Amino acid sequence: MNLNYRNNSLDGTHKVLNYTYIRMLLTLLFAGWICFFIPSYGQQGYEIKFKINGLKDTTCMIGNYYSNGTYIKDTLKVDGSGRCVFKAPADYPRGLYLFVITEKNYFDFVINNDHKFSIETDRNDPVRKMVIKDSPDNELFYQYIKFNGAKYEQIQQWQDKIKNAVEKKDSLDIYNKRIDEISKEMIAFKLAIAKNNPSSFTALLINAMKEPEIPEIPLLQNGRKDSTFAYRYFKAHFWDDVDFTDDRLIRTPVFYNKLKKYYDNVLIQIPDTIIRELDAMVEKARSNPEMFKYLIWFTTYRYETSEIMGFDKIFVHIVDKYYVTGQTTWVDKTVNENVIKRANKIRPLLIGCKAPNMIMQDTSLNLVSMHNIQAKYLMLLFWDPDCGHCEQEMPKIKEFYDKNKENPGLEILAICSDTSLVKMKNSIKKKKMNWINVNGPRTLTGDYHAQYDIISTPVIYLLNEQKEIIAKRIPSDKIGLFLENYIKHPAKP
Repeated sequence: MNLNYRNNSLDGTHKVLNYTYIRMLLTLLFAGWICFFIPSYGQQGYEIKFKINGLKDTTCMIGNYYSNGTYIKDTLKVDGSGRCVFKAPADYPRGLYLFVITEKNYFDFVINNDHKFSIETDRNDPVRKMVIKDSPDNELFYQYIKFNGAKYEQIQQWQDKIKNAVEKKDSLDIYNKRIDEISKEMIAFKLAIAKNNPSSFTALLINAMKEPEIPEIPLLQNGRKDSTFAYRYFKAHFWDDVDFTDDRLIRTPVFYNKLKKYYDNVLIQIPDTIIRELDAMVEKARSNPEMFKYLIWFTTYRYETSEIMGFDKIFVHIVDKYYVTGQTTWVDKTVNENVIKRANKIRPLLIGCKAPNMIMQDTSLNLVSMHNIQAKYLMLLFWDPDCGHCEQEMPKIKEFYDKNKENPGLEILAICSDTSLVKMKNSIKKKKMNWINVNGPRTLTGDYHAQYDIISTPVIYLLNEQKEIIAKRIPSDKIGLFLENYIKHPAKP
């Protein structure tokens, strides 16, 4: 059972996400949620008094964890005695917050059920010198933090002994046994906190960090162990004790990492499997608007930016199910429209779709229709004569083509982006591009950049005999392995 917890370091006074185009729009959308959930300060609510010994006449900041980042929420003026007060309304978002002295010097505190309390500590050792009054939630949290810290130090000492030990099996066994004992003490301590303080914020953190402990694997009727049991059990119990209607989870450094692990390492990496699990999870969170929004943001960004071939299908599904149907009511109309436009642009290029036809002139000014090219496998190669990366990749592509044009029957349609036929012809001759070459700007079927989502070069698409897309944006050195696997096991769209 993995119950380790680490505080995320503060990456800056205000960490923001930085994408391009749709990614930028998603960032603005995400930032909009952050602002939306900051209530006005006209209400009565939280009053947290801080006294930081060794600090005076300066300004400090209050921040909070959100997803995989930290965000500054307020600034506080510290007086000559190291005192300052943070005030917030009663409905202020609950979660794990930070008192930031400097970028590398800060400490965590909990905003949860205790509304008026005080924290006193020392600027040079804020965790160990922490004294909390009138906040059982924070007292328990720091009991947990201090216990963890002490045990980690003990483990580090034994690990140092292992590194420095002369190779004596008996000694190493003793050292490793002691590390195991300390780890078990840590687990038992954490489980006891969660059991004895179920409504505490610390219990929320511990439960979110837990991972399933696999029981003894049962035997099948043939007397053999069930080889899939461990995976099925782990997946089925991965989210035990996690409440998807509790938005406090978002304001911790734990939930994002747990989501990431689930989607990356627990789920079988097949788009349809991920889509099914994604929809089920969002549905569990639907009754909590903030969790509902967060999960849609998390998956939208994750799969629009995924570099795994075929995973754009997941992004298109999310847009169709939630954005197109009007369920993303919090999203600005223009942003929503741009997200939908992005999905519509990708949709015709999903794995399994028939590739849009291109009719372009070749070097002799004859029209060539992509759909009329007879080949068991057709590679679309988008390139530019002045592209340095194209220069590096072309010899590899030529070598692969020469070996595979007869068996299994590979043809290449190379689409040159330069308007100059002279430059195109010279480059073709120099690179010995002995396949079908056409000039992209000389077209009857519109802008190929828009058709095939081409922003840079080189870009490679691979089609089957029916002109269905079986691979796209694939590196040249991966084409051989992909084609070999595809011939053995043709993928079904």
